[in-house]
Amino acid sequence: MNRTEHLLTCLAEEYAEVAQACSKALRFGLDDKGPGHTFTNAEYISRELNDVFALMAMLNDEGHIASLNFSEIEAKRIKVQQFMEYAEQRGTLKP
Repeated sequence: MNRTEHLLTCLAEEYAEVAQACSKALRFGLDDKGPGHTFTNAEYISRELNDVFALMAMLNDEGHIASLNFSEIEAKRIKVQQFMEYAEQRGTLKP
């Protein structure tokens, strides 16, 4: 395994940890601190996303991926909002 492969593996692991933190937040609430945990589920999600951003920065520094593109991020926010509105119209998302 080379350095790039190692970083990509770490990135995949961090995304899995984000998914797990989101799943726990859905099951127990964003403000829940599980037994023996120091942070809320919301805080765990933020911490895991920071780990993702760190690995993205490292991959960017080495020229493998582009940095965050804020215009693409804003476009995605708009698209998600549009689909949330559609879901509300369909009755599958509570207003």
